[in-house]
Amino acid sequence: MRATRLTLLTAITALAALSQPAQASTGWYLNTAGTGWSDASFVSSLNVAGAGFIQQKFSLAALGFNFTESGAYQVLNNTGSAPFGSHDLTVSYDVTGSVGLLGSGFSGGVINLYSDSVFDFGSTNGLYGANNGTHIASFTVVGGAVDPISRQAGLQANLVSGSLASGYFFDLAGNDLSGRDSLSLSLGVQSTVINPSGTHIVAEIACEQAGFTGAGCNGRPYRASFLNLGWSTVQDVGVATLNYSALTQQVTAVPEPTTALMMLTGLLGLAARQRFKKG
Repeated sequence: MRATRLTLLTAITALAALSQPAQASTGWYLNTAGTGWSDASFVSSLNVAGAGFIQQKFSLAALGFNFTESGAYQVLNNTGSAPFGSHDLTVSYDVTGSVGLLGSGFSGGVINLYSDSVFDFGSTNGLYGANNGTHIASFTVVGGAVDPISRQAGLQANLVSGSLASGYFFDLAGNDLSGRDSLSLSLGVQSTVINPSGTHIVAEIACEQAGFTGAGCNGRPYRASFLNLGWSTVQDVGVATLNYSALTQQVTAVPEPTTALMMLTGLLGLAARQRFKKG
């Protein structure tokens, strides 16, 4: 296991520990095909990679900008070199937040998880090939932190009650997690502004998913600019983990310590960037 992977695991494990009750489980079993416990694999975290489109507007209240981001991720194997599992596990998301002198973070949003027998992520099927599989879970964003300088971010999202499909996720004892609503998702990413030429990011994510009507979606060519404060296309790499309590553990809501979260996402983002540069 490479040092980068260990650094990512350290960061996301600490992130989960900050947001969850004591004695919460630190691993689970996943079957991307949804066929049950017998074919599930143990995981403690999942690598993700994908693309997003960010729109920003000036906010006097934030002394900065409010933003919306739409995008898609693909879940990858331990080395980040190929999809994880026999089915393509993909994410389609829409989140909101702000960056400014009074603080930066996430204020809301929804993260949807899909399982697809066809590996078509990044295509024109559905939205960027990310939402055309079987919908297996939805999470509501409840908080997080953003560092606009380093472009590192971490968020916490709670499972939408009743949205987790059976046959996919299991606790350490093999119990299907679909019957429990006290699950949350921790996600940390490193974001890089990119030129989307040669991809379907603008057409699929900016125009169709985000509803953008500017250049690239109105008949005029999209021009990427690293200095554009209005909108940008980004590429993300990071780590996600599923948090849940043991059946005998009472679930309690623990406030998120933003300062510590920023430190953790900085560590995670640095490692993710190193892994991205290695290919």
